[in-house]
Amino acid sequence: MTLTSKTLRKAIVDRALAGQPTSPLCPHARECGGCAFQDRAYADQVAAKAAVSRELYASGGIRVDEFEVVPSPNPFTYRTRMDYVATKGRFGLRARGKFNYIIELTTCHLIPPEAFTAAQAVWRRAGKLGLPDYDIRTHSGFLRYVVVRRNPNDELLIAAVTAAGGDEATMAALAETALAQPGVVGFHWLVNDTLTDLSFGEPRRHWGVAELAMRIGEMVCFVGPNTFFQNNVYLAERLIGDAVAAAAVEPTMRAADLYGGVGAIGLHLARRAASVDCVEAVADSVALAQRNAIANGVANLHPICADTLEYLRSQPAGSLPVIVADPPRTGLGPQVCQELLRIGSQRMVYVSCNPLTQVADLQILTTAYRVISLRGYDMFPHTPHVEAIAVLERAA
Repeated sequence: MTLTSKTLRKAIVDRALAGQPTSPLCPHARECGGCAFQDRAYADQVAAKAAVSRELYASGGIRVDEFEVVPSPNPFTYRTRMDYVATKGRFGLRARGKFNYIIELTTCHLIPPEAFTAAQAVWRRAGKLGLPDYDIRTHSGFLRYVVVRRNPNDELLIAAVTAAGGDEATMAALAETALAQPGVVGFHWLVNDTLTDLSFGEPRRHWGVAELAMRIGEMVCFVGPNTFFQNNVYLAERLIGDAVAAAAVEPTMRAADLYGGVGAIGLHLARRAASVDCVEAVADSVALAQRNAIANGVANLHPICADTLEYLRSQPAGSLPVIVADPPRTGLGPQVCQELLRIGSQRMVYVSCNPLTQVADLQILTTAYRVISLRGYDMFPHTPHVEAIAVLERAA
């Protein structure tokens, strides 16, 4: 298999579409970009991801005895975050393969019906308040996205991402509508005053609670409208629990949680280790990691606002017996991998949202380590995406 993202995606798509046809739950499934495989049996989707992933890792020289993909307990209503586009009088998601065309949704099965209804109510109220949708072609208008964050208790944090302008009184009226929806506990106004099409923005003001409490295993993690968190409410605890168990950290050990976000993995590690450095480059996430450590009574988690590469360069060889890394889709990269080789941890756990870049990184790391286990997780059912955890031990 040629190692390109296009080839990987196409291989998964082709395998999944060869699966058993089934009637899609959503009327928009065949045109909306949110669910590519909803018209194929879920078991066949998971099998397709496992088969293609096995081939991918083998083509990169990464050999394990078996590779399974853990299915989502529920392939619907699984998202902890959804970003709905507001443009040209339409509220919805991008069409499959057409970035600039928005499918106007009447329903969405990626989040619970009440959550979709709440987001749609905010968009409709914005129109009545005279807040025009944003046009991504002409870069005119105001309301760009309505973002929904949802926790396992189905509490909701809603954010309106806007262009510059607007007035606080009108946004307060929009917030009132949001907070009147069932389950909504907080509303944020975020401003993205750039030409870049992003569903994140600078916080302008919030009404209700500022953060949403996510319970994962032993811990409660507070997240804000801009912070990263695993995006499957049913599988997040399993993935994080498996990563922590695989780390096999002991009470005398120092560990590092790289790309640690708000501390979801690091907090669990800290309950088992002597100390844990939670390294994260986004200052807002570091602040939340500090808050989460206090809220959970964890005194030995040390949130550090730093670039991962610079942090690793400051660590002596042999100083970190255990490292867990959960990088973005770009992966670790050659420089970080070389620093990991220099430090020489006894064990590393590599959580990846992009097997393609994980394979490239593992090809470097396996010059000194062996992969003792590799497992996939279907964090995004009905899509070509798959996450994986690789567990590495230093070769003798």
